[in-house]
Amino acid sequence: MDFFTKILASPSLVWVLTAMGFYLVNIFLGLFIAFQKNTVDTRKIHKYLFYSITFCLVYFLIMNQTHHENTLIDYAVVLYMVALVPFSKRWDVLAHALVAVIGLILMPLLIVLQI
Repeated sequence: MDFFTKILASPSLVWVLTAMGFYLVNIFLGLFIAFQKNTVDTRKIHKYLFYSITFCLVYFLIMNQTHHENTLIDYAVVLYMVALVPFSKRWDVLAHALVAVIGLILMPLLIVLQI
């Protein structure tokens, strides 16, 4: 089995892959909001995309606990994504973007550690 097939075969890793897709779209939307058009509608879409990412990551933890065992790193990455990234929006826009990109770098770590 190759790497992508292993991800799709796992019931929990599919949720991380989905969250990564939503997260990538959300980062580009955040950049659009920061540098182009900051409206109420775009901020709502940004917020709802974050809620979908949070749902996917929490569901990953639930499915991973059912089929495997969650590690401390799994909880730490999800806590980083769910707690620190929204908290960083109070800081400068570029600092929030940096924290978000670090979160995007940490998400594949969940996949690599499971395979």
